[in-house]
Amino acid sequence: MSGGGVIVALNGALQKRFVLPSESPLVPGNVHRISEVQVGIGGKGQDVAIALSCLSYSKEKLKIAQFLGLGNEGDLVHEMLEDRVGQEAMTMTVRTESKLRTCTSVVASDTTTELIEPSGAIKADEMKELLSKIEKLEGNSAAAICIMGSMPPGCDDSTYANIYSRCANPNTLCVIDSVAGLEPLIKAIAEKDKQGPTIFKVNASELCKLAGVKKSNNEVDGIQQDELVAAVSGFLKKYEPHAIEALSAIAITDGKHPAHMAIMKGKESFGLYQLPVNALPEGKTLFPIGAGDAVAAGTMAAWQCLLESDAEESCLQTDVKSMLVEFKKNIEAEQSTDVPTMLSSFGFGLACGSASCLQEENSVLDKTDVQSLFQKGKPAFLSSHSLQGVVA
Repeated sequence: MSGGGVIVALNGALQKRFVLPSESPLVPGNVHRISEVQVGIGGKGQDVAIALSCLSYSKEKLKIAQFLGLGNEGDLVHEMLEDRVGQEAMTMTVRTESKLRTCTSVVASDTTTELIEPSGAIKADEMKELLSKIEKLEGNSAAAICIMGSMPPGCDDSTYANIYSRCANPNTLCVIDSVAGLEPLIKAIAEKDKQGPTIFKVNASELCKLAGVKKSNNEVDGIQQDELVAAVSGFLKKYEPHAIEALSAIAITDGKHPAHMAIMKGKESFGLYQLPVNALPEGKTLFPIGAGDAVAAGTMAAWQCLLESDAEESCLQTDVKSMLVEFKKNIEAEQSTDVPTMLSSFGFGLACGSASCLQEENSVLDKTDVQSLFQKGKPAFLSSHSLQGVVA
């Protein structure tokens, strides 16, 4: 597998964090005196780039396809990103006439509240410029694509599908962490000649909404296994026949509760696996904004790393790759297909998400924390389910 990773990050932001004093809860209607104001990089795709930089993902293998406004906010985010990922990764950046939005987090001892401004509209010539930059990708394709988050106004429903078609080859790995433009994207992947493997990452509540399945517990409580099976089946039915053709797996996060992965076994069935999520320290302020983006980053990087040939330079450093390979070997004793690779990759991504909650800045993580969290548990097979009746 040659080439690098392309992060599709169309809806960037300047991130502001208002941090309340230690042990101070957020009380609606009250006056709060802020102890610290922090300014950083926002946007789901931009968060992925930050997490990859923390994992020492090769700068030579990274590109960020993104829109950034021409104002002060866009200039600041551009400068901060360039410092993190280098100039070469920024060559797919298009500076837009619209001002970059600002997202504001209010961080309290008990919760983090997010306030998100609307995005400025993308003009037709700006979209044309981005697609032109993508078409000039070295080697004409990417080893991995990570498609993140919402799209700003001015992007039509087929935007992600168009980007995928321009930079994917038969071996390109794709991680999707977005419901925007999902139907045309899945269709484009399914209909592409010899498309590469694809993981759709989604949280349990969002999957239930997409599938029209009622979740018995509230938003913060864990999903029941029968609901999860119904949600996976309902999702595949809703997007038939393309979802089964396009997706290799559905990676399902559920907050602090165990995560799950539904792995397709051809067109006949899917296997459901549970992955542990390690408990984080109690009584300490956590910073969950961007944790899901760190999961996507870690999953993509680990997946790409595990599938690289020995002859090429790895996208991750030797110590991390060795850890991934060893973890995968422990699962291979029970599985004989590409299942161990995807489970190991998602497990590593989950460790990245947990580690990022320990750091104040969005999606920033410490590799030592990731390694400690990753090695504490391994996936477990739960059940297998027929797709008969899902596809007409």
